[in-house]
Amino acid sequence: MANKEKLPRLRDYKGEKIDMACHRCERYGIYERKSLLKKFGASVQFVSLRRVLAIGCDDAGTTKCDAYFPCLLSANLEFGQ
Repeated sequence: MANKEKLPRLRDYKGEKIDMACHRCERYGIYERKSLLKKFGASVQFVSLRRVLAIGCDDAGTTKCDAYFPCLLSANLEFGQ
């Protein structure tokens, strides 16, 4: 398990759009970074953001949740669970 202090936060990603996908349920969404900053603040960790954005999925918030942020992978930001 990754150290909580080292998990990426919204402020660490500088792109305009943030995409979230899930291998399990095939959910996919693109979000405006500015909107997420306004709603959650720059210090929110992506792991917390994932829990909120996955609401509505039966696996959200469980160990079965397979949601991830492709934008973090392409920006070389490590995402721990």
